[in-house]
Amino acid sequence: MNDRFDVIIVGARVAGSSLAIQLGKLGKTVLLLDKNSFPSDTLSTHHMSHVDYLKKLGVLDKVESKGLRQINRMRTYIGQSFVEGPRSSYTIIPKRDHLDHILLEEAERYEGVSFQPSTTVRNLLWEGDKVVGVSVDHKHGSSSYYGDLVVGADGKYSNIAKWAAAEKYHNQGALRPVLYGYYEGVEPLAEPATEIFLHEGRIGFLFPMEQGRDCLGLEVHPDEFKTMMKDPQAHFESMYKQLYGMERRLAGASLQGKIIGTSGMPNFFRQAYGKGWALLGDAGHSKDPSTGLGINDAFMQAFLLAESIELYEEGESWEEVMRIFQEKRDGQLLPGFQLTLNYIQSLRSWTSNEMALFQAMAANPMVWNKLVPKIADHLKEDTDDIPLLHQSVELEAVQFGFEKERREE
Repeated sequence: MNDRFDVIIVGARVAGSSLAIQLGKLGKTVLLLDKNSFPSDTLSTHHMSHVDYLKKLGVLDKVESKGLRQINRMRTYIGQSFVEGPRSSYTIIPKRDHLDHILLEEAERYEGVSFQPSTTVRNLLWEGDKVVGVSVDHKHGSSSYYGDLVVGADGKYSNIAKWAAAEKYHNQGALRPVLYGYYEGVEPLAEPATEIFLHEGRIGFLFPMEQGRDCLGLEVHPDEFKTMMKDPQAHFESMYKQLYGMERRLAGASLQGKIIGTSGMPNFFRQAYGKGWALLGDAGHSKDPSTGLGINDAFMQAFLLAESIELYEEGESWEEVMRIFQEKRDGQLLPGFQLTLNYIQSLRSWTSNEMALFQAMAANPMVWNKLVPKIADHLKEDTDDIPLLHQSVELEAVQFGFEKERREE
């Protein structure tokens, strides 16, 4: 194998492979390295609410070909009641061994893109203060590879970030443990929906994947995690059956594989670039998975970085294009980061009075007849502490015909 490339990408999953596809289109020589072999699964938020990225990469049909259901609705449960509504665009829930493998295969279609699995990057190679390559161990021994740019797409505990001394900011440690598993035979809704359960200060997730298979998840209190991991499946299913309707719906279901758990995802931004290096995906930005934004964030960053590399090739200075890359990345990701932290930090068990009143209101159409005309005003007033929430709801409402100016006249 050649030892010199335009770009070396460490990490070949969503962020790394989608960048490689775009660089392959530009005719770049790219080396993709990953410690894993493929196809293989990985910890994931699963939720893909922006399929336009897959369209642009030319892989949407292949990803959907496994029979993934197109999810057009969202349902949120509170106690014994729920609210449900349409989404402005459909969502798919791919398993990561399927999604990542398709992206990787697409990247390898380009003549200049090479992939080396089961490879451990041991260090960065430097010339003065500039990164010029990586040293690796692989099944044939050890090698050194050189590139004009080394991209760390190697996850939230990125070694590339550590070796490059990338500064963290907006840093907040992990807040909530998460456990999930893939189940067959869960009783479905009449029309599939992303289902979110807010129960006793926890969050339950039900993500419909292919017909007959769902991803079930729980975000739990920190002090519950250690006990749950002693017998993950038993504790997970016992807790999940407390959610509305799930004892019945899980009666004929079976777990595929095992329950996957993590004590929590760290929340941070990292410096996005330096001389000869850049960070992508969770290596550059990580947050709690409760809002299901991780995969979409990885794609967005890959597209931004590809644009920056193209501008650099057209003669713009490296420092300027990467400064803009980091500004755009942070500008697009910071609102979701702030909303996510507020969501997680404000979760609590509701009082018996709060629950009793909500259940009575949920079952009373006269209440909703009064509330709906004023509900936007209530939301704006009640989210003064985080106005981003009101703004995001209005932005989504535009997709359903909301016209702010007309309403205010």
